Amino acid sequence: MKHFYKCRKSTLVREFSAKKIIERPGVYALFFALYLLCSFPVFAQQSSLLQQKISIKTGRITKAKALLELGRLANCTFSYADDLIKSEELVQLDYRNKPLKVVLKGIVGGTPDLLVQGNTIHIKAVRPPVAKVTKVLKPDSSKVSGNFDLNPVVITGQYRPQTLNKSIYRVEVIGKEQIRNMAVSNVAELLKQQLNIEIENQSGMGRSKIRVLGLNSQYTKILMDNIPIAGDENMGSDVDLTTISLDDVERVEIIKGAMGVEYGANSIAGVINIITKKNSEHKTDLSFEIQEESIRKEYNLSSSDHAKGRHIQKINASHNLTNQLSFGGSVSRDQFNGYRGQYTGAGMSKEMTDKRGYEWSPKTSWNSNVYLSYTNKHFSAFYKFNYFSSDLTNYGHFANGFLLKDEQLYVNASVNNDYRNGRYNHHLNLRGDFWKNAYYTLDASYQKNGLEHRRQAINLEDNSVIDKSNGIPGSEKLQATDWEKYYQSAGVYAKGTFLKPILHKKLDFNAGFEMDRTKGNQGYTNFFNDVSLSSPIENTLFTGSTYTSVEWNLSPKIMIRPGFRLNFSNKLKMRTNQSVTTRYRLNEYNDLRLILGTSTRFPNYEELYSWFVNSIHDYRGNPDLKPEYGKSAEFQWSFRKELPGNIHLETNLSSMFQHITDRIVSTVYRVEGESSLTGRNTYANENKYYGLLNQLDINLVSDKFHFSVGASILGSKGNDGASVDDYNEFLWNTQVNAQFSYLLPAGFRTAFFFRHVGRQPLYEIVATGKGADLQPTGFIKILNKTDAYQNLDFSVAKRFLKNKVDLRLGVKNLFDVTDINYKAVNKPDNIYYSLRTLRLYYGRSYFLRLSYKI
Repeated sequence: MKHFYKCRKSTLVREFSAKKIIERPGVYALFFALYLLCSFPVFAQQSSLLQQKISIKTGRITKAKALLELGRLANCTFSYADDLIKSEELVQLDYRNKPLKVVLKGIVGGTPDLLVQGNTIHIKAVRPPVAKVTKVLKPDSSKVSGNFDLNPVVITGQYRPQTLNKSIYRVEVIGKEQIRNMAVSNVAELLKQQLNIEIENQSGMGRSKIRVLGLNSQYTKILMDNIPIAGDENMGSDVDLTTISLDDVERVEIIKGAMGVEYGANSIAGVINIITKKNSEHKTDLSFEIQEESIRKEYNLSSSDHAKGRHIQKINASHNLTNQLSFGGSVSRDQFNGYRGQYTGAGMSKEMTDKRGYEWSPKTSWNSNVYLSYTNKHFSAFYKFNYFSSDLTNYGHFANGFLLKDEQLYVNASVNNDYRNGRYNHHLNLRGDFWKNAYYTLDASYQKNGLEHRRQAINLEDNSVIDKSNGIPGSEKLQATDWEKYYQSAGVYAKGTFLKPILHKKLDFNAGFEMDRTKGNQGYTNFFNDVSLSSPIENTLFTGSTYTSVEWNLSPKIMIRPGFRLNFSNKLKMRTNQSVTTRYRLNEYNDLRLILGTSTRFPNYEELYSWFVNSIHDYRGNPDLKPEYGKSAEFQWSFRKELPGNIHLETNLSSMFQHITDRIVSTVYRVEGESSLTGRNTYANENKYYGLLNQLDINLVSDKFHFSVGASILGSKGNDGASVDDYNEFLWNTQVNAQFSYLLPAGFRTAFFFRHVGRQPLYEIVATGKGADLQPTGFIKILNKTDAYQNLDFSVAKRFLKNKVDLRLGVKNLFDVTDINYKAVNKPDNIYYSLRTLRLYYGRSYFLRLSYKI
């Protein structure tokens, strides 16, 4: 792979012929003199950069990290090919006031052939050393690098790839090492340890949605390689996180707070950017992985209806054809055999029961990726194709006697609801230099995502499917069906960015466009008393935007980035977003950030287009809805310092305020002249929301361990169904998380992940009665709270056979947490309503993961 970063200023490389100068000495001698005169500042700049004095002392770190740290100290970046420098080899540096070129020679293990362009140093070749400058430590099974990185390169919200400490936004990073240590296979499992991120599991359908800062999945934008992922009804939001595999994920970057200028609509709570692999670490990489995991106490190796446990297999391959061209791919299978719990599974039965099926439905998922990457000094192209599919059966719990009409025979029967999910994504990314140091990025994507549903009656005496003409056991209204669309979205997405340095190292101008055309089909998604409340409704929503911002370095200490975005749609009114982000560097240890941002949330298909109207029912969308509008303001302080013993400390303290207006809620009222029993059920822009977050994060990193701890207090006024006016005060929730990774003697590695979630409060607004117009005659506000809970994961790992084989054993959810319920704190005896249950985990599980890397 050719590492490629855009530098601020390029240097012209001039060529001349000595022979022609000799032939025509007068004219060419003059040109040569002018050339030397014009080139002197360029050569002086190169010499100044390479001769600047550097002091650096490290423990055993990889060459890649050594170059990253050297670039941070020298305020430059390095471009090189992976097969030129063995970036995973370990070096130990100890230089004091030495020229950068000398330090660089010690890292690469030879004399480098360099080309300097602005702040970028291109390593074109490395000549073998005459003498050994620094000790190169080759990893073996007893000496394994922790690969801990306190200052990774991030791209989310940045003009260019940037180290974390120089980022203008506060970015939370989940690195590749943490992903390995957690032994998780999809994004839903990965995010469960993050502060103020909740995963809402739908165990019956095998789906998981996200809730960030107390806001549901429609307020957070999910990206993969900087472009939105197709969700249930639109691009980027309301995404089922179990469909996003971690097969080729390098890291996950999270920014909380309104990001409308940078990433458009539906980013009020923030963005989650999943960065995938784009090159091979070596000439050829090939790896195999299997993971065996219990589902609480349930586990076996059977493949029948009696199968238990979870079984995961992965294959990943990549190859560098040249220094510039790379390709690769991966395939994985995740066989989750369900969690029975109080139920008996899916076997045959001749007796009536209410214990058939599973608490968590069994599900089989397949994921595959293919990529092709090309990079040279001034241009790069990247294409990726991803395909995901899953099959799940929700087994009905009740089995009763059922008459087969065609045979006039009673059998013991039940109902199966089958769901199959399919999503594919084509993504093309182009980027490069042009026109006086300008830089462009172009993205184009076509995606399709959908869930289909089928209902079948099952003869439990032999587990055969009953003919559709016989109906469905236990219901006179439901019918057996073939595959029907439950929901579907298909869209074309495009984004372009233009970046132009105006004043060298002072002022950068950024402008771009973004658009997507999504065709959505809501399908048969809502039911009431066995009656479908929705007909398949297909509609096309086009959204687009133009945006601009400037990044201005007012001084070496102050950077400010104001931005503006104009959003437009074929169905909704035009809205604007604004942002101002400021970073102030107090000194070499302390940074301050002030981030002011806005974003919108466009109504979804159900809110706009749903329609089920007859003499009894009246359920309809509202095409006149306005987009919701959210604002956030965050103040953040960060402190970084190297402590004795090669230990690096980072502390972040932040406070954020959120305000959302025109929140969309369901409403019901009586329309004069209409006689439907239900009244008109629709949607309106009525509610507001306030949120307040205070958070502290502390990280300690050395070459032996990584320890981090975080704590937060999140307050809210309002929820999905209640407004600010319904709350007398903020309701508060406290959370704490921690992780600890350590390199033990003999090459053993251990990792702990802990999370504490305090009692979660929620107001339930209950109507005390309704008038003739179906409007409530009064309300009562009831406070509900959950119990606090803790989650702890632990694992230990060891590498064998020159690090080719990696074995990891561990336990997840050590405290055996399952469901938690909201409990009323002050409910009157005469008020009845259903309390919500949060389905967190299915309990404690044990796992073994074995990987082999060639």
